[in-house]
Amino acid sequence: MGFERAMPILITALIYLIFFLSGATALVYEVVWVRKLSLVFGGSHLAVTTVLAVVMGGLALGSWLFGRRVRTTRNLLRLYGALEIGIAFFALLFIALLNLYSLMPAYSFESLTEHSHQLPRVALLTLRIVLAAIALIVPTTLLGGTLPVLAAFMVRGRRAVGRGVAYLYALNTFGAVAGCFGAGFYLLGRFGVSNTMAGAITVNVLLGIACFALQGPAARYLEAGEDEAPAPLSAVTLPEEKARIGLVVWGIGVSGFCALGYEVLWTRVLGIVIGTNVYGFTLMLAAFLTGIAAGSGAYGLWARRLRPPEEGGCPVSKLIGGFGVVQIVIGLSALLVTILIRDLPTRVFFLQDLFLSQSTDLFRARQFANFALVFSYLFIPAFFMGVAFPLAGTLDACRRRKVGHAVGEVLTCNTLGAILGTVVSGFVLIQVFGIERSLYLLATVNAGFGLLILARLLRGTPRRLATAGTVLAVVGVMAVAGTMPRIWDAKYFAIYRTNQPEVFRTPDLIAEAKRHTDVLYYAEGIQSIVSSIRIRGGYQAFLRNGRIEASDHNESLQNQYALGHLPMLLHRNPRKVLVIGAGSGITLGAVSLHPSVSEMTLAEVEPKVLGVTRSFAAYNHGVLEDRRLRVAFSDGRNYLATTGERYDVITADPIHPWLSGAGYNYTREYFELAAEHLRAGGIMCQWLPLYDLSADDLRSVVRTFRQAYRHVLVWMTQGDAMLIGSNAPILLSEDELAARIAVPAVAADLARVQMGSATDLLSYFVMGTAGADRFSHTGRINTDDNLYLEFSVPRSTGKSALPEVNVNALARQRESVLAYLDDSVPPADRLARENRWMRLDRAAALALEARAIFLGGRYDSPRFGLLVSELEGNYAAFAPWRFLRSEYLEEMASSPLPLDQLALALLDESGRRVVVNVAAVMSRVSRELTVVDFVDSDERVIIGQADINGRGRDGSAKRLAAEVMEAVRLAYNEELSGAEARGKPLPDQAEFVRRMREIIATMTGRQHGNPYPAQGRPIKESA
Repeated sequence: MGFERAMPILITALIYLIFFLSGATALVYEVVWVRKLSLVFGGSHLAVTTVLAVVMGGLALGSWLFGRRVRTTRNLLRLYGALEIGIAFFALLFIALLNLYSLMPAYSFESLTEHSHQLPRVALLTLRIVLAAIALIVPTTLLGGTLPVLAAFMVRGRRAVGRGVAYLYALNTFGAVAGCFGAGFYLLGRFGVSNTMAGAITVNVLLGIACFALQGPAARYLEAGEDEAPAPLSAVTLPEEKARIGLVVWGIGVSGFCALGYEVLWTRVLGIVIGTNVYGFTLMLAAFLTGIAAGSGAYGLWARRLRPPEEGGCPVSKLIGGFGVVQIVIGLSALLVTILIRDLPTRVFFLQDLFLSQSTDLFRARQFANFALVFSYLFIPAFFMGVAFPLAGTLDACRRRKVGHAVGEVLTCNTLGAILGTVVSGFVLIQVFGIERSLYLLATVNAGFGLLILARLLRGTPRRLATAGTVLAVVGVMAVAGTMPRIWDAKYFAIYRTNQPEVFRTPDLIAEAKRHTDVLYYAEGIQSIVSSIRIRGGYQAFLRNGRIEASDHNESLQNQYALGHLPMLLHRNPRKVLVIGAGSGITLGAVSLHPSVSEMTLAEVEPKVLGVTRSFAAYNHGVLEDRRLRVAFSDGRNYLATTGERYDVITADPIHPWLSGAGYNYTREYFELAAEHLRAGGIMCQWLPLYDLSADDLRSVVRTFRQAYRHVLVWMTQGDAMLIGSNAPILLSEDELAARIAVPAVAADLARVQMGSATDLLSYFVMGTAGADRFSHTGRINTDDNLYLEFSVPRSTGKSALPEVNVNALARQRESVLAYLDDSVPPADRLARENRWMRLDRAAALALEARAIFLGGRYDSPRFGLLVSELEGNYAAFAPWRFLRSEYLEEMASSPLPLDQLALALLDESGRRVVVNVAAVMSRVSRELTVVDFVDSDERVIIGQADINGRGRDGSAKRLAAEVMEAVRLAYNEELSGAEARGKPLPDQAEFVRRMREIIATMTGRQHGNPYPAQGRPIKESA
């Protein structure tokens, strides 16, 4: 008897476990499908959205088809098992189709895109939709059928439609959360895409077999099913109530539309502070799904208490009203989240500090802090979204009287709304209204539809019409109004930099940063949020999603000029050039200066970046106006995959490998693709950052690059490296280099960054093919399948020691450039050349060591001092040392300089003697701005601050400091005399500090309590 009682519980638990695992594998499939197809169709937002729309379209189709199929199917658990096995089979077939697609660009994509500037984009979009649909429509349709089929099996014949659907939906979504975390943090990075996919296929097959095995026991031990669902609600027969439930079904579609709209827009903003790498996106999706799952589960617990109306339970009309209230709550909570986003950076600082205090693992602490952040923002609206789905399913079951049919219909409407939400928010709302205003619109639509549902319960048509008219009027006004009050500070988001958090930690610091910074350009694009900013009197920088990607700082200029000029100078006659990524346009502008160029192509995935490029016209020579330039709005890899063009030189603007999707531009397949698009003797140039990559990551990039090119050269600028690859020998001729550098515009660019002669340029050479092989022989080859760099690099982000480690690692395998110079030098001059370069090799070794120490921030060490003395004494003209010296002097000049200090003896509240130390400190914030801080040295708090601009600013700063400190000294003496007259040995601390603050504030114009130091380092993308 005990066994008989236990079996139903055991079988039910097994079925729930199966559906949990099904949700996990479904999420893994969706991630893999989007990744795989993005390699064929491109990584642009349009391409990814196309794939997502096809995936969700298949889910909607499956929900609709199988929701009706369950009416005529008796063995529903067996049908569910067949769906799981079918998903596995067609997921396997997807891999075969993808291999077929990879052969198609040469035959079909190329014909469409070779002259894509003459062809409407709709043709390429249509082809992508067709091919994606062929690959995905069957497995996604089968996925879409799983919930209605299992809901019909588990719920029909039971008294708990609401809780049954809710529990299934919650378990499946919790499974998706597990799949999200598993794929994002472990499976893909550890096992690669193919093995992860194989694991998911295996699990699906096992789940299907288990369902076939359970069909018999389930039919024996679980309650027999009935065609109709005697839910705890009476079946709805009145036309009026059916119409109201119909509006609820429309409402779940609107809810899906708003939910995906919120997700797209919130993800864009949250990415500014938590990063746009694979881990950041995983956390955001997981937090959103967790809220939905929890909401559905909570509804299931509540629904256990529902009884039919004839037993005193809840009438259908109240549940309809409840659905309307839920939609209003979603809209209001989404509005609250949107408002709170204005303080997003401040909250992330608090959480990061909290978790960093508990852990020495920087990566782990950041991920916990990021998850806490996104969870706190997204959970509440997602929770009520989770409540809405089973509530709508319960109501529709009362109308349809078929659980599977109702669940399928609700899921179909919700998914179709989600498709529209994804497309409209990404391509229409952001472009027309911007992110903040779009979120207000979505929240209004969400809450407004809830009001419409409530109004439908009112008696009397005028009331309903008045409510509907009011909602429509509010939405219409918000849509057409030219301006709306903004809660977010647009300038704050434009200048916020995740890699310089010390500048934004307090409201006063934020105010200082805004006051010292001009926004030259800001745009919220389809792909990214971009801005161009300038520190007043200082450096200009390009920011993408809150991270500096380029600037006019000398180190950054040298890097970008090298990426443009170096491959052009090493090619004997570069006529046709491809540049991947616009950025500041400095790399592209460098390419344009070479007179042999007849055609330039720029591949840029985000059109709004061109506004940033124009703001850097003074540095990129106004290259966007060059008639030789053609712009292709596509990610660089997809452009290469869909063009038949061949180039003499392919180079790229700095693209960070830790960005989500950017890792595909560092794989063996990408480097081989680029090699295939080089003409005979063509040259490929690849940026290699020396920060935010571990030494193992560095070796991986070099070894992977080496797989595609027989000849490899490595150059190193101040803070970056460049890989030069070709499948033809690269001959380094000093005479030819000198002739090419002699072009006046080229010479001017290079002279600006200490690379203005052949000797100077060759002095930055580090190693050739042999050295690259020795350096990288232990590196892991990065492929499209193993995704090594995309998952490895974010774990190194922010580790300040890496530049020093990486420079030293490269320096240990350094080669003399002599081995790679041409042999055309006359024998009589060869010995002199060898002697000259042997001497410069000694300088290079010293300069590399000094550079490593400098980049590690240890330039106050004795060893650095010895290196400086030797370099300055014996190799003062050596180009890398000249550049390092200028950086060192600038760093020293920007270091705070104490000007004066006062030690003031005072009495605290208890009458004890205390000493307050006040200092005046001068800092050169930029090339044209000097700041004087008056600091409480003990508390390390800024009492007051003054900005000094213009010529002679250092002298003016010193005079101001002397005047302020003298005023404080006189005030102290006056207070001391007054205290002695009153019989006290010293002035009161509280009273004098208040007076001192007033004096400093009056004389400087500002007073605040910022922590010291308040100023960040000069803008660099590696900062």
